[in-house]
Amino acid sequence: MSIPKNCPLTEKEIHNMIKVAKETRKNAFSHRSMHKIWASILTIDDKIFGWCNVESAISWLGTCAERCAVDNAVSHWQYDFKAVCAVDSHLTPVCGACLQYILLFSQVSNQEVWIINADIKWNYEIRSLTELLPEWYRTKSNLESIRSYSKIKRKKK
Repeated sequence: MSIPKNCPLTEKEIHNMIKVAKETRKNAFSHRSMHKIWASILTIDDKIFGWCNVESAISWLGTCAERCAVDNAVSHWQYDFKAVCAVDSHLTPVCGACLQYILLFSQVSNQEVWIINADIKWNYEIRSLTELLPEWYRTKSNLESIRSYSKIKRKKK
């Protein structure tokens, strides 16, 4: 439960992210597995959006809590993210599909996104997205369009 030296997150931000994620637990729709996952996302504006997993009768139509949290932030016009937090009964890693989805949004601000895996006892691990997904797929087409969603102002070339 230590914050990596190069991670800009504070203990308070991490605590608040875990708290918001835990508050979404009651909303989890996990009728198939009964496995409730909760997540939150922290924007560069220090706003936190939470959500939970949503299962479907057709397994591949369900949505992980992490992607739901991203989508919740996007629905509030937030695209620049600092961190994503996933909470489970034990320290459960974020799946590869969610990591790749988060990576798309890391390209909006071109900044590192930190992934927090937490459990219900407030234990957590923090790793960078690029550490967890070293062989990432970054899009080169439409990159200018993707970055147009960022609140970070860039000099035009």
